[in-house]
Amino acid sequence: MKIRALVALTVLAGAAASASAGIYGANAYNVQLRNWNDYPASSITPDIAPNQIGHARITENMGPVGLDYPQKYANRHFAYFSEDGGVSKLALKNNESFKISYKMKLNSNIDNDGSGQLWPQQPEGGLFFGNDHGGGWVDEGGIFVVGSGTVFVGGAGQNFSLIGEHNNGTDAFKKGDVLSMSYTYYAPGTLGAAAAYIVQFDNLTSGFSKTVVNSFDTNSANGFLDGSWVGFRWQHNRNPLLGSDGTVNDIEYYDVSVVPTTGTASLLALGGLVAARRRRA
Repeated sequence: MKIRALVALTVLAGAAASASAGIYGANAYNVQLRNWNDYPASSITPDIAPNQIGHARITENMGPVGLDYPQKYANRHFAYFSEDGGVSKLALKNNESFKISYKMKLNSNIDNDGSGQLWPQQPEGGLFFGNDHGGGWVDEGGIFVVGSGTVFVGGAGQNFSLIGEHNNGTDAFKKGDVLSMSYTYYAPGTLGAAAAYIVQFDNLTSGFSKTVVNSFDTNSANGFLDGSWVGFRWQHNRNPLLGSDGTVNDIEYYDVSVVPTTGTASLLALGGLVAARRRRA
């Protein structure tokens, strides 16, 4: 009886362990539309098939301008990684290193009002994290890909990294460019006391490329805390100066993959990048 009980407990423990595989178990998207809903009359066309993580696209017409439909800020939508077929968001694990790779395109006619200038509010996309501190406190952040050409990493406990800045003339991309991106998370203790991350940004249209290496702010959160989440973001704005066709925003993520981060080669690469950064400082 004792042996059978021990076997039963072992099986149950194994089932419990496999019940939450974290990011490695991602098999679908938990889609949440209108997380912000400043334009409730907009027309949304999602293209996110069930039971896959390779592709996610949302196109949105922001609707007409009128007295009963005032100018506000944005609509925001998410496709969170899920390990239960899309029923819920998966829970990241603080000690689980990973790499998410994908391509993306951000298209919008938001600037086509005849002025020749960028509209002040631009659509945004990118990988997005919620670092869950518990008690209802979720610190949001990620890779911010802004329609102006600005790209940066920050929030969610990550120390800030700049990839391109429109205001100083170092745009990382233009709308419609094909972007290849990856985010690698190194759990605390992998390289040292602090969690770290690498973002590889490649504009396949222009040839612009940049790698950023940084750590987490250990005073805020040493890495992604257990229960945190990750997914893709769509943040769509409207230019009220456009005609009756309205503002159309379209952000697509494709060739998405999630893999464990292990092996000496990747650690040596990170160590070399950190050393190079110190030499430049």
